[in-house]
Amino acid sequence: MPTFRYTARDAMGRLVQDTLVVNDPVALRATLRASDLYLVKYVETRRRGGARGRIKTQDILVMTRQLRTMVQAGMPLVTSLETLATQSNNLRLREVMASVARSVSGGRSLADSMEDQKKVFPEILLTLVRSGEEGGRLPESLKEAVHQIDLQLQVRQKIVNASIYPVFTLAATFGVLVAMLVWIVPIFGNIYKELKTDLPAPTQMLIDLSVGVRRWFLVHAGLVGGAVWMFLRWTATSGGRFALDRAKLRVPLLGDLFVKAAVAGLAGSLAGLLESGVPLIQALRSAAAVGGNQVLADAVQQAAIGVSSGRRFSDELERTGYFPRMVVGMISISEDVGTLPEVLRQISEAYQEELEHALRRIVAVMEPAMILFAGAIVGFVLVALYYPIFMLPSAMMKGG
Repeated sequence: MPTFRYTARDAMGRLVQDTLVVNDPVALRATLRASDLYLVKYVETRRRGGARGRIKTQDILVMTRQLRTMVQAGMPLVTSLETLATQSNNLRLREVMASVARSVSGGRSLADSMEDQKKVFPEILLTLVRSGEEGGRLPESLKEAVHQIDLQLQVRQKIVNASIYPVFTLAATFGVLVAMLVWIVPIFGNIYKELKTDLPAPTQMLIDLSVGVRRWFLVHAGLVGGAVWMFLRWTATSGGRFALDRAKLRVPLLGDLFVKAAVAGLAGSLAGLLESGVPLIQALRSAAAVGGNQVLADAVQQAAIGVSSGRRFSDELERTGYFPRMVVGMISISEDVGTLPEVLRQISEAYQEELEHALRRIVAVMEPAMILFAGAIVGFVLVALYYPIFMLPSAMMKGG
């Protein structure tokens, strides 16, 4: 989100200069008018701080928790926001909170002020804040927002922790293989070249691969880097993200894992939103992206459209074909007896436990598999390198 350095006039005609973080010049002008300021000129400045300016979900969680504590203690909202604008460790978040504080001090609601920064704040936080303000229970809504954001982080962190070991093993294996091809294999290649003897097919293939890697290293590195760049650009588009997320759901073992993570996040978010007084249709639209999978998010959005047409929530979930039958059945029963938020909370907790158990099982299987894979690669290279040496005496005897 860009930062604007502006000059404006207040109600007394005095010039005011400051910076503001908003989506575009239209939002800049609207925010200033809400504070009785009239824009004279502005300049869009470059974001400073590089990666330090990126706002992470953890930063939003800490900010929301601190805001809830201050509001719960009776501190005025504007004072709380101004305090957050000076205390955050993230420079970018300081600018955003300062902008929200100025907007609120100008008479706008907290929800509307945060809506101007909707690229920063998650949809579920915006929905809960608006519901809390309208219902006069902002501290409770902020507490629920803290719980929901923390839940998303926990689910995401579990998957990241489970993927650390295989990713590290693959990277280490690839690094060792490249190092051997660049520095070790050429030594053996020169030795065998001087001996002028026929080499076994695996050894000759390894030496040819080493020659190709060293001779065309920059070309190969460029091709790999370009492929990675194109892949990241493609996944940044809506079509690429949808195709990738659909492929994730079809991967054996891992597809079920992604569904469990999505169900845990979606059910927990829906439960929190419904308990905070948010209507079901709005709750579905706000919680759709919580699962982290675009295919499932679109399915929930379609379910919201069906519910808005008068159809049952459980029927719409079943129609998507992505959600487990047990989840659909429990939601169907809860709709009949009027206990949907409670059942959704139970589903979220149950699937968090299932996700954790599934991750443990996958890690338990992948650890020995990755060790065998790495051992097989390195073992093949060593055998291919030393095999001609073992065969050299017999070759010399035949030659003699």
